[in-house]
Amino acid sequence: MKKPKILFVGAMNREIRDFLAYFDCKESEKLQQIYPFYLSKKAMQFKLAVLQSHVGDTNAAISTALALQKYHPDFVFKIGCVGANSKGVHTGDLLLPLGFFHSSSWITRSNKDNSTTADASLWQSVFGDKPYQVNNENLGQQPYFFEPDPKLVNKYEKFFKKEQLKLTPCYIGGGNMWFFDLKFMENVSKTQIPGDNKNQPWGADMESFAIVQACHVFHTPFMGFYRISNSDYYNEPYIPEKVTKLFDIEFVSKIHSFLDTLVN
Repeated sequence: MKKPKILFVGAMNREIRDFLAYFDCKESEKLQQIYPFYLSKKAMQFKLAVLQSHVGDTNAAISTALALQKYHPDFVFKIGCVGANSKGVHTGDLLLPLGFFHSSSWITRSNKDNSTTADASLWQSVFGDKPYQVNNENLGQQPYFFEPDPKLVNKYEKFFKKEQLKLTPCYIGGGNMWFFDLKFMENVSKTQIPGDNKNQPWGADMESFAIVQACHVFHTPFMGFYRISNSDYYNEPYIPEKVTKLFDIEFVSKIHSFLDTLVN
């Protein structure tokens, strides 16, 4: 019987350093001489590979597509840090992803009357169903909002509840933009996440939207292990030295336990 194949994608070395050590991963090659691709040597119930995508949505899109074509995984997981951009989400939180959207594509027109405006907090999303927006027809019938695989979400919730680790529900916005203005943060939630609640919890991860779209194209289930590294909403600073500790050996061992439950 073939072992299931699992692919993890991480952008920065500090996010995956302990993960690589725990799973005894050795670099197999650099995809297109750019993106490090690792294979685990650890004896397990599944096969595991790790892709270092480097930072940014363009890198993530290219490297994920290359890895999917090469490795043909049964599941893909993002591992990494997210910056919080809403109420109730704080540094150190472990997230339960609710959905993925592109958070940095905007039309510089008012969301009230479509007039031009210099106020960024009134900008509208490029994506949508209005005549001047990029809808799914323009995107080749691809969605502009993705939900995580429901079976993975269900198993993820059950596992961490059993482990007595709190999960913070949170939407994940992807794209190469950082947010500092509170009105802008609230407008992102209001205009790009389904529903009418402008205070829906969300955080920014530069790579995730690109990765989940690649997985959608390749029909591969996607989920993510996300920790909050900082909050611009609450002025909680990003401290690089603390990022590694969010994905330490203790936490990675819990990821291993979850993967065991997933493949059984």
